[in-house]
Amino acid sequence: MEEILTNSFKLDVSGLLRGETRQVDFDVSVELDSQDFDVTFPRLPKVHGSVVNMSGYIELSAEISAEYETSCSRCLKDLGETFTLSIKAPVAESLENMDNEEYIIPDNGLIDLSELVREALILNLPMSHLCREDCRGLCNKCGKDLNDGDCGCVRKEKDPRWAVLEHFFDEE
Repeated sequence: MEEILTNSFKLDVSGLLRGETRQVDFDVSVELDSQDFDVTFPRLPKVHGSVVNMSGYIELSAEISAEYETSCSRCLKDLGETFTLSIKAPVAESLENMDNEEYIIPDNGLIDLSELVREALILNLPMSHLCREDCRGLCNKCGKDLNDGDCGCVRKEKDPRWAVLEHFFDEE
């Protein structure tokens, strides 16, 4: 097994594509642009795995693990979460139909791991984050955290469109 990594988190698989090597392993931390995410990463996401040539079929297998910080979608409390994702994708030197996004096409024998990790995290991180399943959120009127107890605000308001009919059945 051979470990080859060039700068900028690009994995050199040119020897694998030429048939000189059977497997390329990697274990790196990937720096991501925080503007792409609604979460922050206190530590760089880690990705480890291998690219294996199995008699002409080349496959990338990787596991991405990332710690991230965000806030609860309902009550806005700070959260720290861990996310792990396994990915497998076929690798091809070139394709006749370049519209097939299933395959990873190395650029001059290099696979951009940072782009691969960025796409995987964007597509697989949860869209909303909860501090707990039964989080009650914040009061719409006063902003009190309802997980700490009821705030006492009247939540049921009368619809102003029906105000004209409010006294319709009152006796005169």
